Amino acid sequence: MKFVVVVAITPEELEEEAVQRAQAEGAAGVTVLAGKGLSAEARRTFFGLTFEGSQSVLVMVVARHVAMGILKGMRELLVRDGDSRGLAFSLPVEHIAGLDMEQVLAFDKRLQGKEG
Repeated sequence: MKFVVVVAITPEELEEEAVQRAQAEGAAGVTVLAGKGLSAEARRTFFGLTFEGSQSVLVMVVARHVAMGILKGMRELLVRDGDSRGLAFSLPVEHIAGLDMEQVLAFDKRLQGKEG
C-alpha cells in the first residue's frame, strides 16, 4: 500500500470543518498544528491595530487512493468565489514507520465497503 502526506493550511475558524471533511473522505487521523502565515503582502491594520490571522496546519498520512478525495474536499472549503482562503497539497511518502498495518488494512476494507 502506498501512502502520501496531505497538508492543509486553513484559517483557524475553518479548522473543525476541514478536519470533518478530511475524516469524511477517509483520513483516520489528523494532526493539527497552530500557525501564523507571513506573506509579501502588507499586514492589514484596523484602527491602528495590526491584524494577523491565525492558521491551522492539518497533517495526515493516508493511503494514496484516499488523498484526492481529501484534496477535493479542501478545495471546496477553501476556495469561494475565486478567492482562496488556504492551501492543500500532498507529498509522496517513501518510507513509513509506526503504523500498525493490521489497522491500516482493516480501515482500507471499511473504505472499500463504503464505496462499494
